[in-house]
Amino acid sequence: MKLRFVNDVEKITWLYKLSANTLNVTSSEDLVEIDIFVATLKQQDCPVDLFTFIDTNMPHHIVFILEYENSYMILLNYKDWADNTHTKFKITKSFASLWMNEDQLSLEIQGQSLSRIYDNFVAQVSGIGEHKAGTLSEIVELEKRISAMEKEVDVLQKKMRKEPQYDIQIKMNKQVKAKRQELEQLKKQLEELK
Repeated sequence: MKLRFVNDVEKITWLYKLSANTLNVTSSEDLVEIDIFVATLKQQDCPVDLFTFIDTNMPHHIVFILEYENSYMILLNYKDWADNTHTKFKITKSFASLWMNEDQLSLEIQGQSLSRIYDNFVAQVSGIGEHKAGTLSEIVELEKRISAMEKEVDVLQKKMRKEPQYDIQIKMNKQVKAKRQELEQLKKQLEELK
């Protein structure tokens, strides 16, 4: 990681610290501060897992603004604490915007608490937008389950096509149909939450 950091990143600048004191909002034990960093890249196709690694090991929530030759991308990781000691995070899902010009680069600060502000940042970058019924964590978790189930269905379909025995193909086809129905139910749940 150290070598990749040297090869891919020119510099990182700490741009803003968003906290209960700086924004006059409430904080919680789980979210005390949001830091905004600008990372100037040496190449545009820098793998984002480098920033995931950094974000996992930082004790605050982070929004990265990646910069390459006057183009910008917002990158943030939806994350939870890995344990009760609040020393390390586990990344639930990463979200990145498209590359944009400086005049298009913005995140609106909305909410009366740091956790709500961070959720709104995630909603803006992810395209989830305003959500009606569910919390952002429920939506992200459901999207993760849907993605895993879609991969499971694809794997099962490939196995079914390669299976030479007809009776086993029929059993596998029933499994695929059941998984597809379950997948449709999950997608309906997601639509209700959004």
